[in-house]
Amino acid sequence: MTSKRSIHDSMRGLRAAALLALCACVSPAFALDCKNATTTVDMNQCAASEQKQMEATLNLTYQRVLKAQPPRVRTKLVAAQRMWIKFREADCDAVFEKYAGGTMRNVAVLGCMQRRAGQRIKELDDYVTP
Repeated sequence: MTSKRSIHDSMRGLRAAALLALCACVSPAFALDCKNATTTVDMNQCAASEQKQMEATLNLTYQRVLKAQPPRVRTKLVAAQRMWIKFREADCDAVFEKYAGGTMRNVAVLGCMQRRAGQRIKELDDYVTP
């Protein structure tokens, strides 16, 4: 007869093994090669990673440009950025619907967000470029 204690210990061991396996999968030795991604899962992971980087660049650019503006321009720029965010969400939501049911849906949406962010970075840079 197996005691509750031994079942608990076995489950703890299984959780530890699963955690170690998960850590091995995300270690740098197993870094994803996004230039040669072929599976949908890999493409989704790459697109998400690239979008995260683009979003960070967008946020840094926005903060830099905002600080460089006089108060009246800053107020208008904040309002414009809020409207741009709504536009991007609506635009990329349309892309989401376009690819409904497709395996590349997430990649398409992340690509939309990334393209729009890249365009916005250029637009924001125009505020500080003479």
